[in-house]
Amino acid sequence: MSKIAIVGAGPAGCSAGYHLAKSGHDVTLIDKQGFPRDKICGDGISIESIQSISTMGIYPHDIRKLASEYAPIHHFFLGVSNRISHSEPTTLEAYCIPRLVFDQLLYERAIDAGCCFLTQSVHKNDWQRQGLLDAFDTIIDARGVSAGEVTAIAIRAYWMVKRQDLSETALAEAQIHFDRSLGVNGYGWIFPVSTQHDLVKLNVGVGVWLDEYQTLNVNVIQLFKQFIQKNKAAQQLLSKVVSQQPPKVFPLATAKKGNKVADGKVLRIGDAANLTDPLTGEGIANAVLSGFYVAQAVNMSRTPAVTAENWQYLYESHFEADLRAGLNIKAFRKFSFMNYLLIWLMKQSPRVAQQVSHAVAGVVPYNEVMASLKY
Repeated sequence: MSKIAIVGAGPAGCSAGYHLAKSGHDVTLIDKQGFPRDKICGDGISIESIQSISTMGIYPHDIRKLASEYAPIHHFFLGVSNRISHSEPTTLEAYCIPRLVFDQLLYERAIDAGCCFLTQSVHKNDWQRQGLLDAFDTIIDARGVSAGEVTAIAIRAYWMVKRQDLSETALAEAQIHFDRSLGVNGYGWIFPVSTQHDLVKLNVGVGVWLDEYQTLNVNVIQLFKQFIQKNKAAQQLLSKVVSQQPPKVFPLATAKKGNKVADGKVLRIGDAANLTDPLTGEGIANAVLSGFYVAQAVNMSRTPAVTAENWQYLYESHFEADLRAGLNIKAFRKFSFMNYLLIWLMKQSPRVAQQVSHAVAGVVPYNEVMASLKY
């Protein structure tokens, strides 16, 4: 069996570590921070993400039993700020979970599978100087966005609201508001992330794509404030807030075409491989699944060169078509009326509403959505 270093202990790294350790490999999981540790993000765990973590033996009943904070999601809301909106219920359950809590669950599963953990900072493309290339047969780069190509910026803040001030729907609804002030593809979100107590925690934020942000000429924190000031749903919520944390900025490495995910003994997964959804910014499902498939590439290969070739093949087979479809839809939405038209169609047709909501939740691949809407 191989001696493997996985650099980065987020969802991608922990998934790869879990599967490789289970396969009998000697796995060292390296991260610059110890656990538990927070990660700034939207905290959304899509239906596809819930399905993906089942490969690590984590199921919804485990989340309800082990997670100290979580919010089951039964409604997906899409809207154009202050103009038109649609909320679609789903029988398939998603979650919103603070990453401080969620990443800890995955980390513990990887350690239980047999991974050894090491706290160490590994600088970008510095494998040789730090001795990793000589010490390990394979290096899996799971360092997240710091190792990928940044294509978007997001801002997140936590708000606390009394449970009695929220409707039952609001306690289980993930809201996405397209907003022209954030660019054609930019959006704001309102997600409940902890609903077990009298005070409910909400994750409120905005996401903007760099190619559009450069034309907005507005400070990114100011964009967040503008969204809060102008969006009626956010304003109504703000009037009920009993405490709030200041907004924090974080980068995203969304999909790009012609992506190479292997370089000799180094295999990139998760955000390091730009596997984040190019439309929603959701990266956990692809991160976890990339850990699963990179383990397959290692297990089916006899040499590092063959491992790299197999991982590139599995990436292209399982991820590239859907990511390309997402990029094409993103380009198609350059016309701002497309967001309005999409939601109008959802309001007119239950079938369209379900298909679009399931695409946002990761149940229906993007490359199947357009074809399915024709029938």
